[in-house]
Amino acid sequence: MEKEEKIEKAKEFLKASIEKSGKNTKPVIRHSLEVGRYLEKAGYGVEVVIAGLLHDILEDFDVAKQEIERRFGKKVLHLVEANSFDESITNKTERYKELFRRCAKVGKDSLVIKAADILENHKYMHLVTDKKLYDELFKKRRYFLEVARSKIGNKKVFQELEKELYSQI
Repeated sequence: MEKEEKIEKAKEFLKASIEKSGKNTKPVIRHSLEVGRYLEKAGYGVEVVIAGLLHDILEDFDVAKQEIERRFGKKVLHLVEANSFDESITNKTERYKELFRRCAKVGKDSLVIKAADILENHKYMHLVTDKKLYDELFKKRRYFLEVARSKIGNKKVFQELEKELYSQI
C-alpha cells in the first residue's frame, strides 16, 4: 500500500471515529488534518504522519488501542500513546509535564508530532482573552521547548514553534 493510500485510510478512520464517539467540542478533525498535513509537507514518514493525524484519538474518541495497532501498526500506536494525556493525573500542570517527558523518552518522532500539535494549536493563542489562561498556555509551551530542545532543537517544527511562541511576547 502506498503512502497516500495509508494516509487516506487514517483520515477515514479519524472521521468515522468522531462520528461514532467524538467527545471534544474543538474542531478535532480540522486540527488533526492540519497536524498530519504539516508533518507530511515536512517530509516525515508515513507512520509519523498517520500518528500525527491520530494524535488526539485516544483522548477524544472511544477507540481501542488494539484497533489502532491492528489498522496502523505498533509504531503508530506507540506514537499516539506517547502523545496522549494520562487521565489518571488530575493536576493539569503535572499531566502535561508528564506527557512531554514521555514524548522525549519515546524519541524524536514523538516530539515532532507534539511540536506540530502545539504549533497548530498556537495559531489560536490570539483568541485567548483570559490573562491567567494565556500565561498558563505560554508556560506550557515554554516547558515543551525546554524538554524537546536537546532532541529536536535542530528541526524546522521546533524552530517555527519557538519563533511563534516568542514573537507574541
